[in-house]
Parts: sequence; C-alpha cells; structure tokens
Amino acid sequence: MRAPRPPGSWISLLCPLSLILKRKKRCDRVESDFQVFHELMARKIREILLVASPYDAFIMEEDGSLATRIIDEYQGLNLSHPPRLQRVSSAGEALAILELKKFDLVITMPNVDDMDAWSLGRRIKKINPRLPVVLLTHSLRSVAGAPERAATAGIDHFFIWLSDPSLLLALVKNVEDHLNVARDTEKAGVRVLILVEDSPHYLSYLLPLLYSEVVKQTQAVLSDSLNDEHRLLKMRARPKILAVPDYEEAVRLFNAFRPYVFGVIADGRFPHKKRLDGRAGLTLLKHFRKLVPDLPLLLLSAEPANRELALQIPAVFADKHAPALAGEIHEFFLHHLGFGDFVFRRPDGTV
Repeated sequence: MRAPRPPGSWISLLCPLSLILKRKKRCDRVESDFQVFHELMARKIREILLVASPYDAFIMEEDGSLATRIIDEYQGLNLSHPPRLQRVSSAGEALAILELKKFDLVITMPNVDDMDAWSLGRRIKKINPRLPVVLLTHSLRSVAGAPERAATAGIDHFFIWLSDPSLLLALVKNVEDHLNVARDTEKAGVRVLILVEDSPHYLSYLLPLLYSEVVKQTQAVLSDSLNDEHRLLKMRARPKILAVPDYEEAVRLFNAFRPYVFGVIADGRFPHKKRLDGRAGLTLLKHFRKLVPDLPLLLLSAEPANRELALQIPAVFADKHAPALAGEIHEFFLHHLGFGDFVFRRPDGTV
C-alpha cells in the first residue's frame, strides 16, 4: 500500500500552483480585453472655471452649492470622477487665473461686469484655442441684444440655466463627447447619437434627458458578473451624444462618423444654408434615410402637421410640447435604438 504524501511535499504544492497559474492566465486575458476601455475618454473635464457675478452665483446656488450638486448628479448615475469647480466674479480674474492654472472647461454667465461673454470667449481662445467655452444664462432676454455676436468665435456652446443640476452633468459630458469622439470611434467603434437642435432652451432640456437615458440604459445591459471597476471602465464605451445647431454641421458629423451613427434626433426647424428653415428637420432625415435605410430617426416638432410627413420618411415623431415627451424619448430608446428586450418582428413590423 502506497504511503500518503506528506502535506508539505512538492507534489501537494503542484496542484494548487497549477490552479493559480490558470487563474492568472484567465485574469491576464480579462485585463487585456479591458485594456481598450482604459484608453477611451482620454480627454476628461476635471477642472472647471465658472465666471459669474455674485448675483448670478447666488441665483444658481440658491438650492445648494454647485460643486455639491455636480457630485450628487455623478453619484446618482454611478459615474466616477466628478469635476472640480472654481468660481471667479470678473473677466479680469478669469483671464489672470487662466494664465496661471490649467482648466479643462470655462463656463461663463453673460453679465460679468468688466467684459461681455463673447469678448471674454475670444480672449480665452487667444490664451488657449482648444479650451471649450460655454455660455450659460438664466434667460434668452439677457443675450437678446447680441444674436450676431452669439454666432461668432469664442463661445462653443450656449445653454439656458433651468435650475436643474442635471444640466451641469449633461453639459460636461457633451463637451467630453465632442473632444473624444474621433479617437474613441476609431479605437473601439463607440456608437454615436446625433442631436440637431438650435434652440438653447430646448437643448438645455433635451440633453440632460438624453444623457440620463443613455447612462441608465447602458448600465442596464452591462453584465452582472462585472466588478465595479470593470463596470466603470465599460461605461466609457457608452454611446456619445453630439449636439449640433444646424443642417450643415449635422451632415458633416454624419459623414465623419457614418459607420458608428446608430440614431439621429432632429428638431423640425433649424438653420439650413445660413437661414432658418421650417422644413430642415424633414429634409435632413430624408437625406439620412436614403443613405442608411434602417437608421433609427426621430423628428421632434411643435407642429402636429409634421407627424404625417415624418411617417412618410419613415421616422418616429414626437411633439415637443407634449407632457409625455420624456416617455416618448424613452420608448424610442427601447424600441428603436436597441436598448430594450430582444424582439423578433415580421417584415410588416408585427411581433
């Protein structure tokens, strides 16, 4: 009868060692699979400079500190690394601190005492041409006297503050998406959703809605087997939302990222050939339908007569004034953008 192996012998150690090596190979393979996610979203917004008068800052923070509300929004959607916010009260202070410290984004209100927002934007671009500058205002009345200047260089994006802290998250994420889309689509085939909307008021309402939907739906499809670190890494590959104000910019982005565009949401009326065109949305979606017959399209319009015209494209129609607009956008994500349950349909669309 063979004597039992002593517990400390090299043979007894060999089996657990082989198991350890197998597990290490498996872990190394997983880590290499996740390496591409480490390389996504390389340009992050980490430092924000807010240029706002004491009055504007008081209005924006009447429901709590902006920095705290940004953190709360990130945590509410399980997102990591919220940006830090630093406020100055004049354009002079902003220009001085930009010479001394690196910022990733400047948010300015229109009513800074010593300089208007467009002049400040142009001065900032002289210091750093690649630094995004966002104009944030409480109402369109405060910028109504300068529509031509709003279109000039210096201001990259224009939003209306609706006392909704989710706008801050959407604003930051939209800037990040524009900064990273070229690299991330090439690197990992990240998908792109194009939003065409020229109204700052509606854009400020729609962007938070779309980002909340994208983040929640992306998190819902991630495997439960992933640990927290890997879930956060995979969130970097969520679809990007590119918001543009006119026909030409929408076509430019579509042509640039055509293999990765998985949906287009367009207002019914926006500039086309430098003129406001009431049929620009229909014309644009018809153009995209000819290029990609199965591309999901959504027309947002305040004119009910456009419903039938949208269905002829065909495209989904949603009334911008409808109380249930958020629900209709949610349904568009589930049934047309592929985030819902997998459903087999017949050629006529029936289940």
